[in-house]
Amino acid sequence: MITRREGLTLAAAAAAAIVAPAIISPARAQQRTVIRLSIGAPDGPGGEIAGLKAIKQYCEFRSGGALEVRLFFNTLGGSLQLTEAVKNGTLEMALTDDSVLGSFHRPMQVFQIPYLFASSAVAWEFMGSPFMREMTDDMQRATGIRTLAFSENGFRNITNNVREVRGPGDMRGLKMRTMQSQVYVNFMRALGASATPIAWPELIPALRQNVVDGQENAASTVMDGRLFEVQRYMTVNEHIYGMHLIITNDRWFSALPVDHRQIIMDAARLHAQVANGKKALDNVAAVDQIRQAGVRVYIPTVAERNAWREATQGAVREFIATQVSPEIVNRVVAEAEAARRRVYQE
Repeated sequence: MITRREGLTLAAAAAAAIVAPAIISPARAQQRTVIRLSIGAPDGPGGEIAGLKAIKQYCEFRSGGALEVRLFFNTLGGSLQLTEAVKNGTLEMALTDDSVLGSFHRPMQVFQIPYLFASSAVAWEFMGSPFMREMTDDMQRATGIRTLAFSENGFRNITNNVREVRGPGDMRGLKMRTMQSQVYVNFMRALGASATPIAWPELIPALRQNVVDGQENAASTVMDGRLFEVQRYMTVNEHIYGMHLIITNDRWFSALPVDHRQIIMDAARLHAQVANGKKALDNVAAVDQIRQAGVRVYIPTVAERNAWREATQGAVREFIATQVSPEIVNRVVAEAEAARRRVYQE
């Protein structure tokens, strides 16, 4: 027979298990698993950094110390090197971006299509779609890279030193720096601008010396990189949406106890929630700060934005279709449109 005191003790234990089912016992905590989680950027106030710190805090708390997350900021290489390390199993987890993953799994290039998403909210809706799960499952089978979560990197915008750019026709003749990506080269060519791939560390000197007239990047990058000091005009045309991904080595991850895997997956989702809102607000704040610094900022109308899409999307879609397949390109466009209709209840 169970006494009243014993019954209360059992009831309290059961209640605790319901409130915090993922917390692991102190005995399990002694079997510590160290997770190295790296990003190719320095520590700072950005949304992606806040999200990584949330992963560390959540994993260590929920596991009772059985999981120890060690964060590495800008010390183990850039996104390309980190992705390679995760693929090879020499690094447990990393934050990378979709443009880099296209080098490891070609279908991931489809997310570089201009004007794929009407807004951040549409992109967030799209990230949770079955199509994205199919894409990442396919990449996992082909490369051994498992995707735990997507989050916002931000929309890219155009800056230059020659003139105010309102519509796609205003880009004609401009010399523009791009990343070392054929997608961005084709994007600029579709606008009648010349594209010059230049590495990031060389960008500001190139702008100062008029090697190029302008460049394209997220507003927060323009602000943090102090590009506003060497650019006169900015157009918030939001041509390509960048995604961040939390990735892990699938073989390493699959060997973990199931409770550890659940904690890490929950933490990755928490990262997305933290990063998405902060990145979106940070980009809005960055545009205001860039304007206050003296840059003339133009925000296109809906009609002008549609003109940008019509001028550029076809050429880039055609190029990406040669790299992957027309079927995947057509489907990602259709899925993005479906996400837009769900968000705006159309």
